[in-house]
Amino acid sequence: MGHQITKKHTPRRGSLQYWPIRKAKRPYNTFHSFSSLEPEEIGIAAGYKVGMVNALYIDSDKDSPTFKTEIMSAATVLECPPLLIVAARFYKNNEVIGEVWGKEIDKNITRKVKFKPENAKWDDLSKEADDVRLLVSTQPWLIGLKKKPEIFETPIGGDIGKKLSKASELLGQKIEISSIIKEGEFVDVSGVTKGKGFSSAVKRYGVALFPAKASKSRRKAGNLGAESMAKVQFTVPQHGRLGFNSRVEYNKYVLKIFKDVKELNPKGGFRNYGELKTTSLLIKGSVMGPPGRLILLRKAIRPVKKGEPTRVTAVV
Repeated sequence: MGHQITKKHTPRRGSLQYWPIRKAKRPYNTFHSFSSLEPEEIGIAAGYKVGMVNALYIDSDKDSPTFKTEIMSAATVLECPPLLIVAARFYKNNEVIGEVWGKEIDKNITRKVKFKPENAKWDDLSKEADDVRLLVSTQPWLIGLKKKPEIFETPIGGDIGKKLSKASELLGQKIEISSIIKEGEFVDVSGVTKGKGFSSAVKRYGVALFPAKASKSRRKAGNLGAESMAKVQFTVPQHGRLGFNSRVEYNKYVLKIFKDVKELNPKGGFRNYGELKTTSLLIKGSVMGPPGRLILLRKAIRPVKKGEPTRVTAVV
């Protein structure tokens, strides 16, 4: 969108694929489609973003020129306290017909939703339903992050019989991240980007600055489009809100799952987060959002290659 004085050409920022640029309704996103799940397999895992590190690992990609050599890559740390299965939700013809909540659910769950432990009969709903999914709650109080949890829905793999048996088995139980995500897999991550407030067209779209003394204003687009159209096109870069958008990133590589977090904790803890307390996930590359934001994960629905476990030699 124009050029900067020091560069011959600068591509515009702000992709036109996302329009309108909506603000997220809540600080975490969810998934609506999944790869083929194995029988009784859980579809979604979750963790809180901690920060970024540099990871040294042995490259396990056979097609890479650095195969079997030690390389360094930026990586993101997610802290993943156990997920709590709080309820089973029953469907018939893609419509909710009822829910069954577990007993002895943590009192912090009531900060998010009001429920009755026995608000429906399991036998009646299971005979009528053609699908069942799980309502899962995070447990941020286990890591000292906050008390109010996030609750989201996750599917279960298999036929209706195996779904019912798995839901009955897990109701009121806790599940670890290692039972859903494995090392060396490719995953898709879903979250909400950093909110940056009100911004000008220069920061939002990368328009060029006007000369200092040759125009009334510097930080805006040169014009708003053709006069004959009698309206302003959405492609015209203008000021407005920036960030806090729901996004999904595909094919993130899981380097390692750390059950002993002493290997990851830096001296004094992570900036704007603190020290790790529970199982943590190391993902190659960056992940959207600020520290402390909830990130949901699923197995990649369109992997470009088959992932292989690798050996992480150091984290700095």
